This record gives sequence, C-alpha cells and structure tokens, in this order.
Amino acid sequence: MHSSIRTTAVFFITLLLLLSLALPYWQIIRGPELLARADNPRLVEEERRIVRGRILSRDGMELARSQVDDKGYVKRTYPYPALAPVVGYASARYGTGGIEAAANAALRGQEGATLADTLRRQLLHESTSGDDVVLTIDSRLQKVADEALGQAKGAIVVLDPRNGEVLAMASHPYFDPHRLEADWDRLRADPDRPLLNRATQGLYAPGSTFKTVTLAAALDRGLDPSTVFTYTLRPPDAQHHGWWHVNEFKILCENHPSNNSPFDLAGAYAWSCNIAFAAIGLRLGHNDYVEYARRFGLGSPLPLEIPVEPSLLFHTPDYFTGGERFYALASTAFGQGELAVTPLQMALVAATVANDGVAMTPHLVSQVRTADGVVLRTTAPRPWRTVVGQQAALMTKAIMVNSVDSGWAQVAAIKGVPVGGKTGTAETGDPRQPPHSWFIGFAPADNPRFAIAVIKEFAGYGSEEAAPVGRKVLEAALKLGQ
Repeated sequence: MHSSIRTTAVFFITLLLLLSLALPYWQIIRGPELLARADNPRLVEEERRIVRGRILSRDGMELARSQVDDKGYVKRTYPYPALAPVVGYASARYGTGGIEAAANAALRGQEGATLADTLRRQLLHESTSGDDVVLTIDSRLQKVADEALGQAKGAIVVLDPRNGEVLAMASHPYFDPHRLEADWDRLRADPDRPLLNRATQGLYAPGSTFKTVTLAAALDRGLDPSTVFTYTLRPPDAQHHGWWHVNEFKILCENHPSNNSPFDLAGAYAWSCNIAFAAIGLRLGHNDYVEYARRFGLGSPLPLEIPVEPSLLFHTPDYFTGGERFYALASTAFGQGELAVTPLQMALVAATVANDGVAMTPHLVSQVRTADGVVLRTTAPRPWRTVVGQQAALMTKAIMVNSVDSGWAQVAAIKGVPVGGKTGTAETGDPRQPPHSWFIGFAPADNPRFAIAVIKEFAGYGSEEAAPVGRKVLEAALKLGQ
C-alpha cells in the first residue's frame, strides 16, 4: 500500500518537475515566436479588434481605411487597389505587406506606446485605434501613371529630385488586396507575378538609359565634353552603319544617322551610339566603373520603407577581370552585359543628375499623425550621398536636354518646357521576345522638380513606347505643380 502511494507520489513529483522545466522554455524561449505566429488565436482575435489607422495620399485621398462591423470586428478596405504594390495589405492569415508592414506599429497605435499602455489595453480588452500614415504619393499623378501604363507589364516611378519624395509608383499587373486571402494561391502561382512590386523589386537590363551613368562618371573623371568620335562606316549597301572590334567581338552602332559621323559626346548620347560608350567605358576602367556604379546605388538595396531588390552591375564574380573583361566592361558601359536594375534605381539616376549630383534619400512616408490631425513625426529630406561633382552633373544635365531636343528622346519633348531625358531599348537575352522599352528623364530642366523612370516589358523601342508615357506623366506633374 505504502509502496504504491510512494510510486504515485514520485510520478506526480516527476511530472511537476518536468512541467516546471518546460514552462520557462515555452514561455520565455519559444514564447515570442508562438505569440507572433499568424495562427495564434489570441493574436488573430486582437488584430480583429484593432482599428488600424488610415493610409492617406499627400492630397488627402484614403488609400487604406478600417471599418467596424456590427460585431465589433474590423475590416480593412482599399479605395484605390491599383496602388496595392505600395500600400500593401493587412491580412489575418498572411500578415502585412508594403506600407501596411513598414508602418505597422503606427497603424496599430503602438508607435511610442509604453509597456503599461499595452498591458492596460490587453487586461481591460480595450479596442485600439491606430494613427494615420500620410504618404508622399500624389493620387492625381498616380492615376495618370496607372492610366499611361495601361495594360502593359512594367513600372513607373516619379521622384522629386530635391527631397527624395516618391510622387508616383505604378507596377502592373497588380493584385486586389480585398481578394488577397481568396486568391493567394493563384496569385503566387501566376507567371505574371502580380504580388511583385516591379518598381522596387523588378530587375531588368537598362539598355541605353544606363549610358547616363557612364556619361556622368566619365565627365566626373575629366572626360572632355568636346571629344569627337569617328568610326569607319560599312559600304553604303551594308545593313549597319559601323562597327568596332573588342577582342573577337563586334559592337555595332545602328542608332545614329550616318550623317552624324563624326559626332561629339552630346551627339553620341543623343543618338545612343554603343561604340562611343564602349570606348568611354574602357577609358574609365573597371575599378572606376564599379566605384561609380556603387555610388549611384548598385550592389545594395536603396533606402526605402518597403522592400527593394538591389540592382546589380554584374553577377559573375570575375566578370570585369576574366578572359572577356574588355567586352564585359564595354557592353556594360552601353547598358547591357549582366546589368539588372530596378525602375527605382533608374529614377534615382535621373534625379541625381537633376539635383546637381546629390542623391536624396527616397522615401514614401511623409508623416504620421493622430486621427484628429496632430502630427507625431515628419520625414525630413535627407541627402543620401554625393555621387558626382556639380560640374559633371551640370554637363550631364545639358547633354540629356540635348537628347530630348535633337535625339531619339525627342518624343518626350514638352512645348515650352526644357526636358532632359534618355530612351533605352534593352535586349532581354531571349531572342523570341522583343526588348524592354525604357525612358528616364526630368523636368523642368532649368529647375528640376520631377524625375521619372518608365519601363514597359517586351514592348520594343524606347522612343516609341516608353518615352511617350514619360512625357504624359511629366506633363501631368507640371500641371499639378507640386
């Protein structure tokens, strides 16, 4: 009898000891992880009762808001679904994305809240009202960008080069955040990748728009802007105007009219001559080229509140030092090679030139304020880095204006307004597909307030497809007069 009691006592004591050892593990070590799980019933219930703050455009349009139903549960609605790649989503099942994730603490009313505040709300089951987040996006300009891009796959980014504000950011195709949970599996499997923000995460060969980086870097390193380029033309009945040999490779120059040879640096840029820019790239050398590419932001994510994919100068480790290093550098200098850049990166290139060589920190959040309008914090303009000297930037700016005045970018010209710009027609590596169509630029050139990058995937020539879109958006920006 006593033996069975002792056995039972030992069993329960052992069980209590095991429980006492397990509790710290599950409560302290694994506790935060379990609490943060999306399927945690307590967390799901808490989220349903939080009235998230609104997300607003700079001109006051509601981009996200919360509505409370008869049972006290909160539903998140998005009045302008086309901006979903930026605004993001708040889902009980799939968490948050975009600005909903970046400003989650403010939108949940937890930014600056003390531990005592949090505990009191939890103990008393008080509902939480979040703060409003105001974006730099102008909804009127955003609508123009979305309409101009239309059904094409691609992206548009508009920056204020003076302060880094993102005034418009379009990415097509996009998803409807209201149907995120119902369509999640289909969206993830969709080959068109509507969940991808092409403006910040899409990587593309930039084509001739990247000649802007080559140009600015070379001028900063002392290239004489009056340099003349002369190349031997093929016979009159030949298909191509000229060629240049780099080792065993031929670089063709089909872009510039034959009567422009010889031509100066401005002409080489305006008519997008690959031969001239291959020569400029080789003159710079791979060390300087890598240095300036990094100054512009390639190789690391650009600073922004939402996820940004790093733009790449190359991905092969010995690309600029291996056996084909000369062709690698030459082809990179005119915008091909292994380059892979985001539209945000190219908009920042244009903005940096427009802002006298200084890249401002791009940002989407203008301010956080309470529901009754009390401003809690404001994002102040902040220089990110000086990329090139002012003189090199001014010369690059003038050459970009000439490109719109008398080059392939003429279609981007706006009557009565000086515009700087560059088109690009980027080979994709797939001979079955047309090239990507690019345009980057800024306006007004004498006091730039808007910088833009446009890409239309597999659309053809930049001068025919992307540049007209760029002109339309810049015209609208100028009329809105930020």
